[in-house]
Amino acid sequence: MARKLIREEALERALRLFWCKGYNGTSMEMLTRELGVEKPSIYAAFGNKRSLYLEALLHYRTSMVRRVAEFLASAPNPRAGIDRVVRFMMTSLYEPGVQEGCMVTNAALELADQDPEVAAHVSTMLDEIASLFEKALVAGQKLGEVTTRVSADLLAAYLVNTVEGARIMEKTRPSKEKLQALAQFSLSALDPAFDAPHDERPLNLRGETT
Repeated sequence: MARKLIREEALERALRLFWCKGYNGTSMEMLTRELGVEKPSIYAAFGNKRSLYLEALLHYRTSMVRRVAEFLASAPNPRAGIDRVVRFMMTSLYEPGVQEGCMVTNAALELADQDPEVAAHVSTMLDEIASLFEKALVAGQKLGEVTTRVSADLLAAYLVNTVEGARIMEKTRPSKEKLQALAQFSLSALDPAFDAPHDERPLNLRGETT
């Protein structure tokens, strides 16, 4: 008797396979083995391989954005939340069950220049995380926890760029100590200790002073 496909479980399994092997490295045969069902069941539930990949990518995107939002919301103060998110995203490679790289970053490197829908998912997730960072950074600046010599939108873009760069570097299996040091150094850019005098206007994302 054929195994019944449970949609959420199947999506999680497909996500892990795409995350590990990439879109082009994942065949329908691999998906049937991983999901434990025959091809017709996959086609009936998700359509073709590309449709399944896009749904898995959306599932990853919404899960990651939700997790970042929860980390920030549960922190005792904005700066602690930012630090927690950055350290988690940059140093979680060696935690049990964590896969190498970021699914969205992997998608960007493999497919974004060929597939507009993939590119849209990548852009949206990075924008959503940047927006969460920016809100926390603004709150941190008001409390004196974050530098005001750079605008919150530029700092948010810097953090997203730094985190995603680290996720790419994970593919080379850097040491845990190296990742921790990079996270610490990256976060030090937020420190208010070396703020410019108040009469100097901060630099923003457009490279202008505001």
